[in-house]
Formats: sequence, structure tokens, C-alpha cells
Amino acid sequence: MRVGLLRERLTAALETAMRNREADAIALTADRTKAMAVALAGMPEDAEVEIDALELPTRAAATVLGFHPEHVRRLIRTGRLRARRIGGDYRVLVDDLWPLIEARHREPGRRRLRARR
Repeated sequence: MRVGLLRERLTAALETAMRNREADAIALTADRTKAMAVALAGMPEDAEVEIDALELPTRAAATVLGFHPEHVRRLIRTGRLRARRIGGDYRVLVDDLWPLIEARHREPGRRRLRARR
């Protein structure tokens, strides 16, 4: 898919979520859009990319997740986040960030209620 077309689709998805006016849907869509936008940063509009193959270095993955880069490396080393090593850094597939992003948008009360019991 062309980078320009992918950016247009991401923008349209975010606009649709904002028209929906559900805070959770907007936040989740914004986080997903942010992850994809960071992965596409610096790429020319006419470049061809495979969505499944989009990767981020550790620092960029940390930015997307709102974590410190060392925390992301810890997640990788403990097996909670898949990545491949290239030189002295890791590369994380954008698709592998989805579970961590979605975990932020689950009902927070459910987790707290279970812990209190």
C-alpha cells in the first residue's frame, strides 16, 4: 500500500472515531493512529509499504506506548513483547504493540475490583 493512501485512511479512521463521540473509541483510535504515524514518519508519500511489516526501533516504540525505552527493552527481554535484534537495538512490529495499547483502554474498574476481593 502507498504511504500516502495509508495516511489518508488513518486520518479518516480518526475522523470517524471523533464523530462517534465515544471517548474510549477516540482514545484507542488515536493511539493506533499514533503508532502507525510514527512507523511511517519520514517515508515519502509514494513509497510502498506492507502494513504487517512496519517496525519501530525501541525508542519509537517507547514513545508510542508512553514508556521509557529501558522499560520496553525489559518487556522484550522478559518475553512480554516480541522483537528482533538488529545491531545493538531491537525492532518491534507495530502489530505487536496492539495488545499493550488495547490494555490501556480496557475497563480500569474491572481490574481494580478483582484485586480488592
